[in-house]
Amino acid sequence: MADKSNKDDHCYGIGAVARLTGLTDHTIRVWERRYSAVVAERAPNGRRVYGPADVHKLRLLKQLTDQGFSIGQIAGDTVEALRQRARSLDDFAGGSMPDRIAVAILGDFLPSQFSAHGRDVAPVEIAVADTNRDRFLADLGSHEIDVIVLETPVLDNNVSDQLLEYMEHAGAAGGVIVYNFGRGRDADVARDARTVVVRAPVNVDEARAAILRAFAPGAPLRPRPERSPNASAEQTDVSAPIAPRRFDSKQLATLAHASTAIDCECPHHLAQLVSDLTAFEIYSASCANRDEEDAELHQYLHRTTAQARALIEAALQRVADAEGIAY
Repeated sequence: MADKSNKDDHCYGIGAVARLTGLTDHTIRVWERRYSAVVAERAPNGRRVYGPADVHKLRLLKQLTDQGFSIGQIAGDTVEALRQRARSLDDFAGGSMPDRIAVAILGDFLPSQFSAHGRDVAPVEIAVADTNRDRFLADLGSHEIDVIVLETPVLDNNVSDQLLEYMEHAGAAGGVIVYNFGRGRDADVARDARTVVVRAPVNVDEARAAILRAFAPGAPLRPRPERSPNASAEQTDVSAPIAPRRFDSKQLATLAHASTAIDCECPHHLAQLVSDLTAFEIYSASCANRDEEDAELHQYLHRTTAQARALIEAALQRVADAEGIAY
């Protein structure tokens, strides 16, 4: 009986684990169910309980994911392997932080976010930032770039190849892909010792951490997984009429960071919704289809998302007009 009480004293319910690790209950459940990061036991009353080792591993996983690691990449690591990853990050942050990391960003949202923070993101320094691919490539040749950041609504094999092309062109040490939608398989193909892959939306701190990870010296490049012959998706033929976009990427970025006369963040949230819906609209139109039924489903998703995007665009335009926001 004494042994059982002692064991119970060292078990934690999911609420306690959340407080001890800084994770949410939902994240703990997802990491357990989807990635088998930890496996809860059952108390006599049926409640899920976790031991000290589980709590320690979850703390390490949170620390590393906060620094840009993908949970799918590290969930299966042993505690010792996670400690080694954390030590490598500590060594980089503590003793070998460079004075400057020159970054080039091709994307819509991150350039303005970094610009608003100035020197607060040091040692990261944005040397090139553009929404246009041709101008971006032209500017790369006139700067020494350490890390390339590529924002993309959809992650696929072409995006990975594009990033590597930019890195080779600029002689960059590492790269970061920030994407909205994509398959886990494609994220694994893109990710290696020089490429960090993170899911949007990301804030400046998260983007900075990903850049530091991409720049930090790491293990030798691992071979990229071989691609499936069917990895590239065919474009779906959508027969239903699709409402044209009211806002381009630059206008959405402007609206996302516009200040209003009142303490209202509606333009920001609506612009983000439009951006996410547009990304999924593109993604659903290019999904690989197993059969006719699958193709019909993706056409339905595409049309439905386009309709939702058009509705939110109308709401965003109304809010912008009411607040007098120029875009």
